[in-house]
Amino acid sequence: MIDSSPSTLVPQLDKQQEFWNRWNAEARESGKLDLASRARAEKTLAILELLALSHPRILEVGCGTGWLSEELTRFGTVVGIDLAIGVITRARQRAPHIQFLAGDVMQSDLPRDHFDVIVCLETLSHIADQQAFIDRLASFLTASGHLILTTQNKFVFERRGDVMPQDPGQIRRWLNLREVGKLLLSRFDLVTCTTIEPAGHNGILRIVNSAKLNKLIEYFLPRGSLKSIKERAGLGQTIVVLAQKKS
Repeated sequence: MIDSSPSTLVPQLDKQQEFWNRWNAEARESGKLDLASRARAEKTLAILELLALSHPRILEVGCGTGWLSEELTRFGTVVGIDLAIGVITRARQRAPHIQFLAGDVMQSDLPRDHFDVIVCLETLSHIADQQAFIDRLASFLTASGHLILTTQNKFVFERRGDVMPQDPGQIRRWLNLREVGKLLLSRFDLVTCTTIEPAGHNGILRIVNSAKLNKLIEYFLPRGSLKSIKERAGLGQTIVVLAQKKS
């Protein structure tokens, strides 16, 4: 069931914490990642490889159990922050070499102009004031620091047909490509903005992602080309942005 008209009411912070503690415990602490999560992580790590920064200071906002934070340590020092106090407590025990913080990033005392890279996966859509959130992230970055951000693609998620109903403790505010770009441009220059992992079988996507039609088209294209074409056309379920803080 798709919730295409998310509630405008913002749940209390303790309700949000309760939801994310439960969700992370159920969906992440098993250690088994779904294919979409793994794809987002691989894209993020590939971007960091291409940036080729020398031991950057990395902040992961919305780090959940810290599973990605642990992978990010191969590039530099990592700080992770998340609302989910319970899973953060367990992350500290599992990975004591990473500084994990529990709390609201909007109220945190993280140092300004300090981090070289911020990684923020699938968190933006769960924020009440998204522009204030982006401004806050920019304040933590050094001059010309980089933001790697992924978020749900509204165009696809409204046409997926398999999205769980919105939990009372969850904020859900999906954006499309244009909206994400507009949100970032006040504080960032966009380096790349694309989508990954095509999905959805409702509306126009019923045709676009038709197995029979795709098989026919792929017969005339190099292997993997159709997926790449869809991603560049904005039909991937995840929007992926690399942006650089304006000086």
